[in-house]
Amino acid sequence: MKCLLLTFCFFVGCAANAVSSTISAPRLRPSPYFGSISGLSYTEVQDLGRHDYDSFFGENNSLIYTARAGYIDMGHLRESADRTRYLFEVCYEKIRNSQLDFSYEIIEPAQYHVYVKYPDNWDSLSDDRRNQIAREVAIDLGQHFAHLSTIWHEIVTWYGYASTGLLSEKASSFSWEDGYSDLLGTKIAASVLRENRPYNEGMTAKIVQEIHKLDPQSVEIAKKATETIKGKWFSGRYPFLSMKRRNFDVGFDDGYITPFRVPGICDDVPVEPCRVPTLDSLKKHGFTVRLTMTPRERERRDILSIIHSSRKQETLEPVKDFPVIVRHIRDEAIRKEGRNVDRPVL
Repeated sequence: MKCLLLTFCFFVGCAANAVSSTISAPRLRPSPYFGSISGLSYTEVQDLGRHDYDSFFGENNSLIYTARAGYIDMGHLRESADRTRYLFEVCYEKIRNSQLDFSYEIIEPAQYHVYVKYPDNWDSLSDDRRNQIAREVAIDLGQHFAHLSTIWHEIVTWYGYASTGLLSEKASSFSWEDGYSDLLGTKIAASVLRENRPYNEGMTAKIVQEIHKLDPQSVEIAKKATETIKGKWFSGRYPFLSMKRRNFDVGFDDGYITPFRVPGICDDVPVEPCRVPTLDSLKKHGFTVRLTMTPRERERRDILSIIHSSRKQETLEPVKDFPVIVRHIRDEAIRKEGRNVDRPVL
């Protein structure tokens, strides 16, 4: 749930630094912001528009309320999907060229470092077979790395990071729809990449298909849901927004993100958790991959101090350290807002 000021990025060209990928780096997208000065915008599945990796024209990035997963933020979904595509391209290029290590950035300033151990028979495989395996592995890595990068976004905004460099986004950090929308976007993008179809065309069709599975509701129901939680899950208007409920489920415990649904809205429909990415193809083909990161945001000291006692240590290992950091943030939120802060109750 990014501040509406992210619209500014369309005009100044906010993006990650490319690392010799065959495509341009992904871009920020504006999202509806609870309590914003211009209010929320909602949409229905037939009005989602056409996905476009390179341009926001034609995309509808409003909120949809679904019976099975609550709010879906289309801006978050599309951006995380494009993170997945970009990181797939980066990984595919490096792996098919047998590169042992490489680095990348993805929207936020943090730099990620990847270390690859190839299977023993890698050099004896034909070029076609290596390319086939590299693609399969790169899709899994792209989704996995994209998911981790969206968690980092929530972490760093908790400590005051502003995507535009103007106003802190802490008010929307770990908001109830962000994590699920992000993860769903990575899932959809990975599915399109596996089908090897034109990306924008595939995304446009798959988004509609996946949203239909979640039982999308009318704009009237979405507005009713927001009226139900106003004053209970959030209060105030941007920039004086107070967030009273946050979803800290990022999938580290059971491998799924369980969405927040508004009590009293479509309660008779089963909830639909979203599975976090797995790295099955790496195990299948004998790869070992390690990911570390060097935070470069101004807020990095507060985050690094949760993991490291020494100020000299500058790196994190997301798979190992993010669960500790998220638990720390959750505890901070509980101390401020009470034990119900991470529960979808009224």
